[in-house]
Amino acid sequence: MTAHIQGVERSSLPLLAALSSFALACSAPAAEAQAPATAHRTGEFQAILTQRAPESDPRRWSERFQFRGDLDDWNYHLATESFSLYVPPSYEPDGEPFGVVVWVSAFDRGDIPAELRAVLDERRLIWVGPNNAGNRRHLFPRMGLALDAVRNVTELYDVDADRIYVSGLSGGGKVAAMLAVAWADVFTGGLPIIGMTTYLRVPVASSPGQTVYRFATPPPDVLALAKQHPIVIMTGSGDFNREECRLTAAAYQREGFTDLHLVDIDGMGHEMPSAENFGRRLDLLLASSAAARNAAAN
Repeated sequence: MTAHIQGVERSSLPLLAALSSFALACSAPAAEAQAPATAHRTGEFQAILTQRAPESDPRRWSERFQFRGDLDDWNYHLATESFSLYVPPSYEPDGEPFGVVVWVSAFDRGDIPAELRAVLDERRLIWVGPNNAGNRRHLFPRMGLALDAVRNVTELYDVDADRIYVSGLSGGGKVAAMLAVAWADVFTGGLPIIGMTTYLRVPVASSPGQTVYRFATPPPDVLALAKQHPIVIMTGSGDFNREECRLTAAAYQREGFTDLHLVDIDGMGHEMPSAENFGRRLDLLLASSAAARNAAAN
């Protein structure tokens, strides 16, 4: 496949304070008591997930992320964490496997915005977002909880292993960008929105001496996977992170990422994209996964 640097599009979402309303929705307190998740439950609900992923072990995470500090103060107990899930009503045990979208929020709740339920229904995707994993929390638990989400959802549901994606908004988009590349052996694609990070040194032209936020270069086998996986970077003409998104997309293209999509939407600011635009970008991930599966079969 070739890299795709897409042209500017006009947003179907008016330039309003969409991000503010999204923040209020995601920061609302949980209305239901949280219990351990049960297999094959459908609908929208809050739950505790019980299985820690091997990848979220502090030592393994430190090795992968080349983090030299002490993580004891930022380690977490999964029994005290909670997750927001949405499983479309069409899901059936032993039916067609569903894909998964792991959402990393910039805020304290991982709920699915109401307007995105139909988007996931149509595409047969499960949504799972860790709560209390917003920008105020340390990077380790934010990433660890996303990895834990994959471990548990793939055990509780019939999941298509080729369609496990990570997405997020703003600071959550930056975390999603890290996970899509540094844990490409867990996630099969990424959709970072209005937030970007990279393992490359990418100077920011408008700020001499500044670079796009960097993370450690992944192991060679993981990086090779990342270069083959679809990565869709979303920004807009009014996004203050636009330059970092565009520069990183160009750097990834030069670095040999073969399924890269930069979506720069005219009229979109630092905000959540419309349901239509979000769905169309999910379709890029899904099409790439289908193409890779067909190529493997042949």
